[in-house]
Amino acid sequence: MDQQVDTLTHRFLHARVRRLARGASRTALDLTPTVHQLEFPDAGIAFWESGTGEPLLLVHGGLCADWFLPVARELQGYRVVRTHRAGYGRSRNLTGTLTVLDHARHCAEALRSLRIERAHVVGHSSGASVALQMAVTHPELVRSLVLIEPARPHAPDEPPVPAMPRAMNAVAGGRFDDGFDLFLRATCGPGYREAFVRQLGPDGLAEAMGSSAYFFGHDLPALSEWTFGIREIAAVRQPVLLVDGAESVYFTAAYSQRNRALACELPNADHVCVPGVTHAMPLQDPVAVARTIEGFVRRYPFTVRQTARR
Repeated sequence: MDQQVDTLTHRFLHARVRRLARGASRTALDLTPTVHQLEFPDAGIAFWESGTGEPLLLVHGGLCADWFLPVARELQGYRVVRTHRAGYGRSRNLTGTLTVLDHARHCAEALRSLRIERAHVVGHSSGASVALQMAVTHPELVRSLVLIEPARPHAPDEPPVPAMPRAMNAVAGGRFDDGFDLFLRATCGPGYREAFVRQLGPDGLAEAMGSSAYFFGHDLPALSEWTFGIREIAAVRQPVLLVDGAESVYFTAAYSQRNRALACELPNADHVCVPGVTHAMPLQDPVAVARTIEGFVRRYPFTVRQTARR
């Protein structure tokens, strides 16, 4: 009898281990990003897909292709699509003249290539500007917007960033590393390097520094030429969350003033402040950023759920 019980116990445990292994395998599949590549006449775009649930697109800001990499790892229960915008990381700008509209088009085509009909779109800095443009030119794809300290549009009364002329002078003299440091110290605070190294390693910081020439030579001018006025703002009908870093105001008031102006002008906007972080918040506290995103988009579920990875 004891031998029979031992045999049954062994079979039960063996079956349970197999079920757990299958479950772990599925979980690993869901969490391991699948790499995709799209080729356009003007760009080659790399993007990553992981998880299951409602689609959520992450659009990074300037200087670093992987601002959102730590946040993507923290998002739970979503089908996360994370891009490298043209000119950054593994994506290529083939013309050197891309506009914010072009970046929005690339993001829209990335979603369509995955047969995603709608997504929550999250943008940081210049990526938030791209997300705003998507909401206007590709509104059918955008269920909601989370805008983390947008780079544009500027508020009418916002102050200039004092270090920007010095950063541009450094870049004009070929001192791109100095321009990088001046710009990020002025917008993210003196601890930005520690945040980069902690989340992305020394190679991540070095890669971001290597993007300086593209940022100052192409990305920043494209943002400066982008027009997004009262008519475009009024056309954003999706629910929007505007996110400030509580510590940003110690370095520049520009981001908080932009968000306050947008909160007054957007038809359907909420405005929140994440404590203890600056403009570098996706690297400084990715857990807080992920929970902020989840808390907002959960309020705006899709009518028809899109969960499958195809």
